[in-house]
Amino acid sequence: MDLLVLSGYTKFFYDGMYCLSTLTVQTVLFRLNVLMLSASVLILSGCATSEFTTHYGLFTAESASGEVREFRVYWQTIRYQGWEANEFRALPVILETQCSERVLRLYDESFGKGLKCSDAQTSGITYCGSNRLDTDRRGLPIEEGQTCASITDRHGAKDILSLKGDLLLTISCRPKETERIESGKKVSTDYLINSAVPYVISTKSVEGDDIDALVPPLFNHSSVCEK
Repeated sequence: MDLLVLSGYTKFFYDGMYCLSTLTVQTVLFRLNVLMLSASVLILSGCATSEFTTHYGLFTAESASGEVREFRVYWQTIRYQGWEANEFRALPVILETQCSERVLRLYDESFGKGLKCSDAQTSGITYCGSNRLDTDRRGLPIEEGQTCASITDRHGAKDILSLKGDLLLTISCRPKETERIESGKKVSTDYLINSAVPYVISTKSVEGDDIDALVPPLFNHSSVCEK
């Protein structure tokens, strides 16, 4: 299989806020998962410690609207050191687009059946599309919860904890609208253009949980975004 290899150094950023108009069931479930994870950390804090590792990558490619943009992908893994044994967990893989407020979150089966794509036949790391926000690659309607993006590595990882080295990212949908008007201003909702072959993204891993300190932000200056 041919691979689309992308160059660039690596970094990432996380924005946990969606505007109400773009809230999806996936977003609500994600926040519930984070709350539950935070609660477990508090409960275990008296008898265990946690170590975060941040994994991230940055690349340049074309967006669905035809603009050349920077893209960031990142995720975090957590090791809990208890009295008896270590426990490992992962947070979702996040894909962000330069100049756009649209964020794609990719989950695996550890997040529960509620975040599994409706057409999924096997386990994997996927973003499930919304028929309000996404279309297929031809611009036609999709089924709610249809697989719109998937990610793995060169070893075929099926879960986030197993991801290592280069990522292989497949995008099979397009944003229904690449921008909207809000208070008289254009707001981008664009993301990475679909591709018949996976994007190959090199990544790095660093110890720590502070995304702002570890990963430089995308360059979202008006000189780039308001052309």
